[in-house]
Order: sequence, then structure tokens, then C-alpha cells
Amino acid sequence: MANKKSPSLKYKEVYQFPIATHTFIEKLCKGKTLHVCCGNSLIGDIRIDIEKQPNQDNKPGFILGDMFDLNKILKAHKIKTQSFDTIVCDPIWHLGYHVRHKLMFQLRDQLKPGGILIFNCLWFPKIRTLELNKMYVGLNSSAWRNVSLIGIYKKINYQLE
Repeated sequence: MANKKSPSLKYKEVYQFPIATHTFIEKLCKGKTLHVCCGNSLIGDIRIDIEKQPNQDNKPGFILGDMFDLNKILKAHKIKTQSFDTIVCDPIWHLGYHVRHKLMFQLRDQLKPGGILIFNCLWFPKIRTLELNKMYVGLNSSAWRNVSLIGIYKKINYQLE
């Protein structure tokens, strides 16, 4: 017998930003764009995810790969480091503390100096070569739900003093 107190669930396709988030992020992208952890989003000239989604079939620019191997993956596709004006990343939100820095260094290495990183997550990084310019909070109408934090970082040159 089903529990009468159980909530009624509605299911939708996963691995994609909500429409409002997708539209917001898409407007922020400028120039050549890399989308890491893209799921089934079509934002970006080059899109990388560890799992291919059905809507990526026959769409140019999708590369199957791990976010921790960006340098190797892009080199194999003859894409030079520091060649992207914008990088969008929506990593798994519960990524272990001990590997977050590795992801950030991988993203930084692909970004042109002066380029922007659009980072959608519940945590935000702090490394010397990425300067946080803006932070957006995606609020929702549901009670007790996670919010989307979108950090806009600019890659800067850093000199040790």
C-alpha cells in the first residue's frame, strides 16, 4: 500500500539548466565558447560532458570526455590552450573539496587572458588568476530548495610581489 503522505512527483528531463538559467547564461557568452559539463545543453561552440545526451547526436562541437582531462581532450582535437573567450561550467554540485582546485585549474588553462568563466554552482572558487567580477543568485519559488549561484570570473595576469 502506498504511503498517503508521500509527495506526488513530476519528472522532467535532466542534465540541463532550467530554461530561465539557460537563457540568462546564453546572453552572457561572448566569442568562442567552451561548455564543460554541458549535459544536453547546446550552449557553446565546443561542449564537453562525460555522458552523451541524445540531443547531442549529429550536433557539431560535442566531445565526450571528463572535466578533469580538458587539456588532454582539447589537445587531441587540435584545440590550443587559452583559446576560449568564454567558458561555461556547471559541475556536479557535491564535488569533493580535494578535487575542486583541479577542475578550476583545467578551466583557467583553456581561457584567454581577459576571458570570462561563467560558473554555476553552490560553491565558488578563489584562485589568483580568476577574479570574481559578479555573482548572481537564481532564486526560485519553491520552499527549501537549492538556489543557483552563478559566478562571473575574469582571467587576469597575476604577478607575485
